[in-house]
Amino acid sequence: MVRRVLLISNVPQHYRIPLFNELNRQLKEKNMELKVVFGSKGYKRRKFTLDFSEIKFNYEILKSIKIHFGNTEKTFFTYSGINQVISEFKPDKIIVSGFSIATVKIWLRSFFFRRIDYVIWSGALDFPGRLDSWFRKFERRFLIKRASAFVAYGSKAKEYLVKMGAPSEKVYIAINTVDTKFFFQETNKIRAAIKQPEKKHFIYIGYLVPRKNVSKLIEIIEQLSKTRNDFVLDILGDGNEKQLLEKMVAEKKLDDVIKFHGFIQKNDLPKYLAASICFLFQTDFDVWGLVVNEAMAAGIPVMSSYNAGATYDLIKDGETGFAVDYNNQSDVLKKINSLLDNLVLAESMGKNAEVFIAKNASIEISAGGLLESVLLE
Repeated sequence: MVRRVLLISNVPQHYRIPLFNELNRQLKEKNMELKVVFGSKGYKRRKFTLDFSEIKFNYEILKSIKIHFGNTEKTFFTYSGINQVISEFKPDKIIVSGFSIATVKIWLRSFFFRRIDYVIWSGALDFPGRLDSWFRKFERRFLIKRASAFVAYGSKAKEYLVKMGAPSEKVYIAINTVDTKFFFQETNKIRAAIKQPEKKHFIYIGYLVPRKNVSKLIEIIEQLSKTRNDFVLDILGDGNEKQLLEKMVAEKKLDDVIKFHGFIQKNDLPKYLAASICFLFQTDFDVWGLVVNEAMAAGIPVMSSYNAGATYDLIKDGETGFAVDYNNQSDVLKKINSLLDNLVLAESMGKNAEVFIAKNASIEISAGGLLESVLLE
């Protein structure tokens, strides 16, 4: 008899489609059927172009109402119709993203229908200064209590789940990742065909919003520009702070040093990555930071903030990049200068990063973690 797995996610995203395709393949090998339900087709701040023809699994998109709390970063979906989907599909296991409204609906359903085996897939972190309300903690503990298993983005996300009451032995890690083969192949193809620019390029990719606090990075680059002029920082991304950051760069007369390129689609990222010697990932908080995976897969070392979950699982300090505190300007400047002065070192660390990602953070490995969670009896 074919067993059925229902996976509930927010919206179709270019970095999740390859993962779900691979999970679908692995489940078929176990005589299991996958269906993915998305809360909505998309939302405002998502600018990427998605080719739906790349989807190789059964899926359905619900007509959810979108709820915004203050800004588009905090968008929630009602998952309208999810109970009907469950009744019709009759899944043996449900994987649900985080502590969403969908998770609450499944938790409630478990009291009135046959016992539902649901798996919580979460990247939530217990970061310094986290001020969860008593109700939020109470709610999450109850959602966790009835779950049959858990999947964490990485080691820090697992720590959070265990702290909230999940049994450690039931928490699997499906390393949060992207289509690493794409970034490896396409970037190296371009790198082999182009002449490296005269000035050394650093790169930042991210959503330009207050929690990323890219102004810290600009201040560091300002200090660096006072001692040398052999580099450029390329900033890729859009967001409600973009104009403010551009004004800051103009006022500091850094237009020749810092270049804004706006939002760049996935297929165009490799040409920027191929010209870079290091990825500078400043953030004040990221549950993960998939751009770290992208850069490392492309053979670029990453100077990654301690405030990103990815740092703890992907950065081997001094080998695949550097784990840094961007508040410590002198330390960051020292490390940046070391790469500018030693391109052989930068290239060696990039190769280490490339190899590490291939061995530890591939789509196949991530899908394997999800598979383990649904195989648990």
